Parts: sequence; C-alpha cells; structure tokens
Amino acid sequence: MARSKLRGIGRFRRLLRRTPDAVRGEIIVELNVTGRQIKQAIQAKAPSKTGALRAGIESKVLPKSLRLQVGLLGGRRGKQNLFYGRIQDLGRRAQTVQVQRRRSNPTGKAGSSLTKRYPMKVKFMRGKRFITGRFPELRNTLNANLRGILTRSLGRIAGGSDE
Repeated sequence: MARSKLRGIGRFRRLLRRTPDAVRGEIIVELNVTGRQIKQAIQAKAPSKTGALRAGIESKVLPKSLRLQVGLLGGRRGKQNLFYGRIQDLGRRAQTVQVQRRRSNPTGKAGSSLTKRYPMKVKFMRGKRFITGRFPELRNTLNANLRGILTRSLGRIAGGSDE
C-alpha cells in the first residue's frame, strides 16, 4: 500500500469510516456529482483523433474508502487499447529503440518465422496533461461542498444528535 505524503491522513480516513451512514451517503453523492464534472473537463481537454480516448475516460467512487477516481480506469482489458493515452498525457522522451519484425517463412514450413531487428528513432513528445493536469476550480468546488457536509455532520455529532 502506498504511503501518503499528508500527515494524519490515516486517522482522518479511520474517522470517515466511522461516520454515520447518512453522512457517508451525502459525501458519496457529492463525490459522484463532482466526479462527473471532472470527467467532462478531462474529456474536453483530451485529444480526439478517433474519439476512443475520450470514450475511455471514466469516473468511479469507491464507497468503502470514500475515494474518487477519474481517468483511464478499468482492468487490463479495458486499457489495453488505450495504452497511448498515458503516453499522450505524460509525454515521452526521444530515444532509439530496437524493433523486431516477424514474418512467415516463404518456404512454407509450419511454425517457422523469420525475424528482422532494426533500430527506430522515437521523437520527443511533450505531455498534454489532460488527465494529470490540475483542475483548481473543480477542486475548490469539491472542497467547499465537502467542508459544508463535514461541518454539519461534526456539529451534529458534537451536539449529541443521532441523525
């Protein structure tokens, strides 16, 4: 499990796990609404040659851990055709790679193939940062809404209400 850079995040997550179901429900609804907004913003910034990359962007809320995930999600099968999305998002460096090309043997023997290896130059590409970029206005909206939910719920808990 990855360690967080924030101090006290473990205690805060444990506190969130112990919150009443009504508060968890409010937080999940808010995460879903904001997740859809972030997904739309990412799709608007995504490059669209065929539209497959934009269609592959998803948002998901994990209700147990109260986490929001937005981006190229899904299992290996879901991402195998969209591997280039990560390259376009983060960019790539210029380099020379060894390529191996296979073709069937012209003699017609079953199971045999000829291979040819050659160097290929890959050009530098600057990252477009459509997924890993910052969305400060959406982040501020989410923080303000969650702050209101947490303020109300902590006020109820401190007041002794059982709602």
